[in-house]
Amino acid sequence: MSNNKNKIFATLQQIGKSLMMPVSVLPAAGLLVALGRLLQNFTENASGEITNQFVHGFGQVIFSGGLAIFEQLPVVFAIGVAIGFASGEGVAGLAAVVGYFTMTNVINVVADLRGLEMAINTGVFGGIVIGLLSARLYKKYFQTKLHPVLGFFSGKRLVPIITAAASLVVGILFGFIWPPIQDQINAFGTSIMNSSLGPAFYAAGKRLLIPVGLHHVYYPPFLYEFGEFVTKSGQVLHGETARYFAGDPTAGRFMASEFPIMLFGLPAATLAMYLRANSKKKKAVAGIMLSAALTSIITGITEPIEFSFIFVAPILYVFHVLAAFLSGLLTSYFDIHLGYTFSASLIDYVVGFFNQKNSIYLFTIVGPAIFALYFVVFYWLIKILDIKTPGREDNDSEETIEVSSSEKAIEVLKALGGANNIENLDACITRLRLSVQDSSLVNKDRLKQLGSAGILDAGGGNFQIIFGTESEQLKEEIKKLMLTQSTANNTVDNNSTIIKSPLTGEVIEMSQVPDETFAQKLIGDGIAINPSEGVVYSPVDGKIAQIFNTKHAIGIVTDNGIEILIHIGIDTVKMNGEGFKSFISQGDTVKCGDKLIEFDIDLIKKKAKSVITPIVITNTAEIKGLNVIKKGKIKSGEDLLKIQK
Repeated sequence: MSNNKNKIFATLQQIGKSLMMPVSVLPAAGLLVALGRLLQNFTENASGEITNQFVHGFGQVIFSGGLAIFEQLPVVFAIGVAIGFASGEGVAGLAAVVGYFTMTNVINVVADLRGLEMAINTGVFGGIVIGLLSARLYKKYFQTKLHPVLGFFSGKRLVPIITAAASLVVGILFGFIWPPIQDQINAFGTSIMNSSLGPAFYAAGKRLLIPVGLHHVYYPPFLYEFGEFVTKSGQVLHGETARYFAGDPTAGRFMASEFPIMLFGLPAATLAMYLRANSKKKKAVAGIMLSAALTSIITGITEPIEFSFIFVAPILYVFHVLAAFLSGLLTSYFDIHLGYTFSASLIDYVVGFFNQKNSIYLFTIVGPAIFALYFVVFYWLIKILDIKTPGREDNDSEETIEVSSSEKAIEVLKALGGANNIENLDACITRLRLSVQDSSLVNKDRLKQLGSAGILDAGGGNFQIIFGTESEQLKEEIKKLMLTQSTANNTVDNNSTIIKSPLTGEVIEMSQVPDETFAQKLIGDGIAINPSEGVVYSPVDGKIAQIFNTKHAIGIVTDNGIEILIHIGIDTVKMNGEGFKSFISQGDTVKCGDKLIEFDIDLIKKKAKSVITPIVITNTAEIKGLNVIKKGKIKSGEDLLKIQK
């Protein structure tokens, strides 16, 4: 049960991270819309007459260009989610475009055949579904090799084709199941958008999910789906953001609920924490808190402040959530309407000012009230409960150490247990999101010394480490270091050999192989893989020393004399070659990555004891050491073993 929860959490983290890709486009769209609206308003007099046709027309062009992005949000999300989930692969984005248009056209045809009067609109949800589907299909099929006759369509070119076929099925399915879902979404959206409590629940919900990083999954329905507005051109827009920037006078209530928190509340909290810091540490705390406060005000990024108290003082976190609820109540009561494309920052306030309503109350009543509330509560609770906010720690173990950006990546990688401990590394706007093999190797104190504002250990090797806006750059530098170390592992020592994984699947210990001969390492030491794909590739450059007539096992000798046995499945010899296809012969010279054998996983599961495949070094007595480089999920071609000769 725990493993399932960890997998679900990790998946939700990845979905939340992938949503940042399309969201990052929206500030540019909002800026174009705002500038276009400003130029149009500037060249119209009180009676509506145009005073400068050229400038007014230019404003219309800019406005239309920005609005086009909001009008095509489902496609933007399909592409962005696909690329984000597929680690930046553009082919996944192309597949998402193909898939989205296929799905929407099929849905329309199904609606016509069913005689439905309502228009079926999957909106951003449909784009996200296709984006996730495209990324999944990319990861599964981007290395697929077809028959030479169809060789042109092998590999990445196959992905859009498969995505189109899969999206056709999704379109048919959605044509039947989506209308009632759409009715419920519209009904709920209308209800929540018209509710005076809606903005309060929106603001509090986001703050509640900040610690686990799942707020990125929570807010998209509000910003990109709920509510409807028809533009002058007849285009139907959904979601607070698109409706607000298109000029919908009813939009902006939900987004307005966050401005008091970012512009007033959290900066007040930083002031209180600074004033309560120990006198010897006030100078250092002042720099940290001033930077965090300005970041919140100017960009709307709040994690550097929030993670300074969320884990050390849960009571302040509870207050923070309740204060966000109050903020939503106040902005709703005063009917304040504001918009943002990224976050409730001063920059977004200026960009979205053209469609604001009653924002004067933000600066004269609501904002000052929230500022005073945060300051008083933080100032007195920190003192009364002796809360260890920055500058009040009992020891100096967590004092920040100043290092250069290049050194920081090196030190963070060391604190994470080194390159071999990292299974997956990614980042969103403010945090590193990663999974590790051994959580005990992660040095949390060291990470805090290196500037982390907070560390979330979600279990199962899943971590979120808050480094603020430098997280993305830090991730890239760490990945470069990991790549450099991996390359060094292959070349630095002439006496060592890297054995690549011949299979895609899951690495398991030899002791878990359901055959005593392998489990007790009677043939030799090594590792085993539970394959998820039925293709064996050469793990090294070498020579085929032996291939059994039944094709279930291959012996390879490397140029420096390491003997490798790849035994596909357990008790597969009795299948007499059924379900196996060989691409090599005994005596052939092979290169690392050459296809050796194809096999039918399902058939092996039916007719043999197990599909688990041992990779054995049969001349173990002649080697000095064998180290497993990667555990858990692995792809063919990734580093698997390091052999010391």
